[in-house]
Amino acid sequence: MISLAARRIQIAVLIATIAVTALLAAWIISPEASLGRVMGASVATLPLWIFIPALSRKQRRAYAAMTLCVVPYLVAALTELIANPGARIWASTMLVLTFGLFVLLIAFLRVTRNAA
Repeated sequence: MISLAARRIQIAVLIATIAVTALLAAWIISPEASLGRVMGASVATLPLWIFIPALSRKQRRAYAAMTLCVVPYLVAALTELIANPGARIWASTMLVLTFGLFVLLIAFLRVTRNAA
């Protein structure tokens, strides 16, 4: 049984994961939609959406592994923010959402530490 705070954080993690996945897919597909871009978006977002069932089952290992999966998205967003002036809006939004997801994942692990 998890606490109310852990349940709220879990819901926020699921929402943030879906938001990051949707934003990244839209960012990849947006210049010109094609089958190649859709496939590229699917592959790029695979580490995010593959964890959604485990996150909804409150598996702590999934939350811990997800923190490692989010780091490349943080790095890519930060790199694009600095290096590509044309993508600053996408990159800054992605950076804020991804960092928020990372913080929520760590918060869930901290809140549920004693329950494990």
